[in-house]
Amino acid sequence: MINIIIVEDNNDKLVKIQDLIKTEIDIPEQNVSTAKNVKEAKIIMRNTTFDLMILDLVLPLDEDDNESPENGISFLKTIQTNPTINPPIHIVGLTSFTDLIEQYAAEFTKYLWYLIEYKGDESDWKEKLKEIFFHLIKVRKEFLNPINIKYDFDIAVICALHNPELVQILKIPANWEKYSIQNDATQYFIGIFERGAKRLKVVCASPPQMGMVASATLSMKMINSFKPKYIAMTGIAAGYSGNDLGYGDILIADQSYDGTSGKIITLENLDKSFSPNPTPIPIDSDLKEKLRGFENHEILSKIKRKFNGNLPNTELKIKVGPLVSVPFVIQNEIEFKSFRDNQRKLIGLEMEAFGIFYSANNAPNPKPKPIVIKSVCDFGDSKKDDNYQIYAAFTSAQFFYEFALNEL
Repeated sequence: MINIIIVEDNNDKLVKIQDLIKTEIDIPEQNVSTAKNVKEAKIIMRNTTFDLMILDLVLPLDEDDNESPENGISFLKTIQTNPTINPPIHIVGLTSFTDLIEQYAAEFTKYLWYLIEYKGDESDWKEKLKEIFFHLIKVRKEFLNPINIKYDFDIAVICALHNPELVQILKIPANWEKYSIQNDATQYFIGIFERGAKRLKVVCASPPQMGMVASATLSMKMINSFKPKYIAMTGIAAGYSGNDLGYGDILIADQSYDGTSGKIITLENLDKSFSPNPTPIPIDSDLKEKLRGFENHEILSKIKRKFNGNLPNTELKIKVGPLVSVPFVIQNEIEFKSFRDNQRKLIGLEMEAFGIFYSANNAPNPKPKPIVIKSVCDFGDSKKDDNYQIYAAFTSAQFFYEFALNEL
C-alpha cells in the first residue's frame, strides 16, 4: 500500500482530501500523514518516505507565519536539494487560486509533477487525484510482484568456517573487496569470477559458528541482501569409505536432509530409541546433470596438481549423492555408519547443507538454487584428524570455481 503526506493548512480542504482517500481510494488512515506548514512537513519527511505528497501551494513556513505561494515553491526546491529529506516519488500541487496555476505550473512540470486547480464544490480535482492514486497503487503492486524482482548477484557462497574453508574461496582470483551492510555485523566479500567473456558477480561470507542454524540464518540474510541466482556452500565433510572415497574427494549433494529429524521413542523393554523422519530436499535436476558431467573430467587432476601442501596418494574423484546434516561432530565409526541405515546411498555427513537447501527453498522470490560441494577430510572414525582439512577445503573451492565458470 502506498504512503501519502498531505501538506495543507486549510482544514476544510484537508478534510475533503482525506475523505476522498478514505472512501474512494480505500487507503488506511495509518498510511496518510498530514502537515500544516513547511517546517512540520520537513520534520515528518526526514523520518519517512512517501509515495505521494499532496502539496498546497500557498503555505506558511511555520505555525504562526503568513501564507505565501513562494513558500510552497521554495519547499519544492528544498526537497530536491536537501539530502536530509526523503523525496516522495510523486508530488501533486493543489491550489484554489486560479491565478497561481499559470504562474507556477512550470515549476511543477519541469519535475514531471502536476499542479491541479482545487474547487471544493466540483469533482474535477477529485478525478485527477484518483487517476494519480490508482497509477501509483498499480506501480507499487507491479514493483512488489515477485515476477518482477530480479537477481542482483550470480552467486552467494557460504562457508561454515572462516579457516580453512572461506580462506580457500578468498584465494580464488576474483579481486575480492570487503563489504559491510548497515546494522549487520557479518563481514562480506564481493568479487568477480572471470574468464574470457564470462563474468559472475559473487559474494561470500562465513557465519560466527558451525551448524545448520547458523548457516541457514546467514543464508537467508544473503538471499535477502544480495538476491543471488545460486547459493552455494563449499568446505569439508566426513565421507563414507565404502564409496571408494579418498581424502579430498569432492562430494556433491544431490539431496540433503536433517539426520536428527524424528522422534525419541520408548521400546517394549523401556529402552530409549530414535525413530528417524528424514525429509530430503533435492538439488535442481538440471544442476545435478551438469555436476555429474564433471565426474571424470580432466579438471580434477589439474586441481590436485595446483595444491601446494600435504597430498593423499589417491586420484581426485567426484561423488554425487545424498548428504546428511547433523548438529555435532562424529568421531565414532558405529555412530557414523548408523546414518546409512536410513539412506544406503549416503556419501557424506556434515553440519550445514540442509540449512542451505532449506533456506533456498523457503526464501522469498526470486529463489536461488542451492549447491553444496564439500570434500572429504575424514571418515567419521577414531582416526579423525586435521591432516587433510586444508586440502579438502581447497579441492571443494577450486572445483566450484571451475564449475561456476563453465556451467553457471
